[in-house]
Amino acid sequence: MNSRPLVITGAGGGIGHTLVDDLLTRGYTNIACQYRSDSPGLRQVMAKHNKDFDAYCFQADLTDEVQVAELRHRAISTLGSVWGLINLAGASTNAMSWKMTLADFKKIIDANLTTTFLTCREFTPDMRAAGGGRIINTSSVVAATGTAGAAHYCAAKAGIIGFTRALAVELANKNVTANALALGYFETGLITHLSPALQQDIKDKTPLKRFGHVSEIAGLVDFLLGDAGAFTTGQVIHMNGGIHL
Repeated sequence: MNSRPLVITGAGGGIGHTLVDDLLTRGYTNIACQYRSDSPGLRQVMAKHNKDFDAYCFQADLTDEVQVAELRHRAISTLGSVWGLINLAGASTNAMSWKMTLADFKKIIDANLTTTFLTCREFTPDMRAAGGGRIINTSSVVAATGTAGAAHYCAAKAGIIGFTRALAVELANKNVTANALALGYFETGLITHLSPALQQDIKDKTPLKRFGHVSEIAGLVDFLLGDAGAFTTGQVIHMNGGIHL
């Protein structure tokens, strides 16, 4: 059983609520979850583990500084001092860059990069004061490879990598680590919005010939949160089945 308190943003998404389920199963008992809009999946996970949804799950728009501050206040009220922050919140849309409006570009930058900045800014002072903590941000394989129709998403995820590296340097003297997971294609999440034919094409191009399992993300997160991950910071850890080396 691991009682170190965690905050997970984007917990209402497919990867989010599945990761929450896996971490609770692994014995993490104190997890506060942020979600943007109602998530039946997250509600089912909390019920499965006999957790009071309203006590541990908080609705918040992470592009709003006031709501991020309120998220911290509510998380600390429920959990006490927060040890780990896992940023999964994000979004994407599909449009070629020369057809994309400035508003659409900014919306995806905000949904991915700005939310990561604001949550890290809100929670790191407490970690610094406590003399330790873990930050895990979520990037993507497309930050390295690019992909047509998602220039804004690629830019945001590349920005998260640079931000995380800077954060790691800034926080190292307080024993707070910061790492980024550059995720490939997993069995849930944004992948479900693609057609079956496109999903199969991605599998065919992936050396392991499959999508990743969220339990594999959970295993890496478990390592980074624990004592064994204390010397790992500022790293971009690629989980993509070999689609990018």
